[in-house]
Amino acid sequence: MTLILAIPTSTGIVLASDGQLTSGDVRSSGQKIWALNKCCAWGGAGELALIQRVREEIEKLTVAQPLGNLRDFLAVRIKECVTALLQLDFRTPFSQGNPAALLSLHPGDFVFAEFTDIPKILHVTSYGTPEWIERPYATGNGAPFAYALLQKYQNVELSLDRASLLAFKVIEEAIDVGAYGLGPPIHVWQINAQGTRVLSEAEVAALTDAAKSLRDAEIKLLLSEVECFVEAVVATTPSPKTEDRQS
Repeated sequence: MTLILAIPTSTGIVLASDGQLTSGDVRSSGQKIWALNKCCAWGGAGELALIQRVREEIEKLTVAQPLGNLRDFLAVRIKECVTALLQLDFRTPFSQGNPAALLSLHPGDFVFAEFTDIPKILHVTSYGTPEWIERPYATGNGAPFAYALLQKYQNVELSLDRASLLAFKVIEEAIDVGAYGLGPPIHVWQINAQGTRVLSEAEVAALTDAAKSLRDAEIKLLLSEVECFVEAVVATTPSPKTEDRQS
């Protein structure tokens, strides 16, 4: 499975993912985010066969257009890819009349991130429903972990570089707690007015060091706050001898 994370900022969007591909019992490393055009990138979570077909359809686009113009086109193409796989799948007749069972045969979830003058995040489900997202968005089986880790950063204004560090840290910790199907390497993309780019190995290595420093700082802060709390409790708690004299 997958974890894809999109974090909007006032100057761009960070789109990041883990790098583990799972096919049956076989795991390998691979790319989960691709450029759609100069100012837009996208990623897919779910079945590899579906993501491959969607990617083939997207690569047929010959003219760069704003994401707002492409919204319904992308939704229709994703729905058509699901339909094509269902027509090929011998299990489909056994799930007729049960839409939830049909959709579970070829699961998928897609996120598109664009920045021109403002950040835009488009989420498209495997059944072809598009929606605009105006907050940090996570998809894939690691999404609950991501949202839990992101909660304390709600309504915090971040720069593009700090959002990159946060995205890296969240995905790294989701991998560490053992979310099934997640694994390194972590890919981080930045989308801003200059275009789309994936961070280099050297930049990702710097994020690794910065994430470790941030975790260490969080632990030290927690320990110092606990010590202060204990000292305050001790200072305000009457000793047994004092209580005996007062009684």
